[in-house]
Amino acid sequence: MNKKKTIIIGVSVLVLGVGGYLLTKTNKNGKSILGGKKKFIDEGDINTVPIFSPRQKVALLYEAMNRYSGTDETLIVETLTGVTQAQFGAINKLWGLKNYNTLLGYNTVGGSKLPLKKWLREELNDEYYILLRKKFPLYL
Repeated sequence: MNKKKTIIIGVSVLVLGVGGYLLTKTNKNGKSILGGKKKFIDEGDINTVPIFSPRQKVALLYEAMNRYSGTDETLIVETLTGVTQAQFGAINKLWGLKNYNTLLGYNTVGGSKLPLKKWLREELNDEYYILLRKKFPLYL
């Protein structure tokens, strides 16, 4: 009797486990039998398409350049890696004019409103600026 009970419990656990897996398994569209939708996060997964957000790119660029401790040139290059010419146009448009103090090198009192092109020219060394100018010739 004890052996029969163990087999029944084992089979029940197996059936419940397989059933739970099949009910929550998502198809290629991200939907499961239960109707839940899988949320994709841009982590470089080859099965997902990264979502381009000009607002996020502008925030990262501003963060990289508006520092008391100096510009994070690596962050600027990483932020603009994989960005197309059209996407850079959207970033440039969203940037608009931001206050920049040319004496201190960041946004502070006494600056003037400058476009992204001028911010990048002021903040990057020649090598990085030329690299970006070759990549985005319509805007830099």
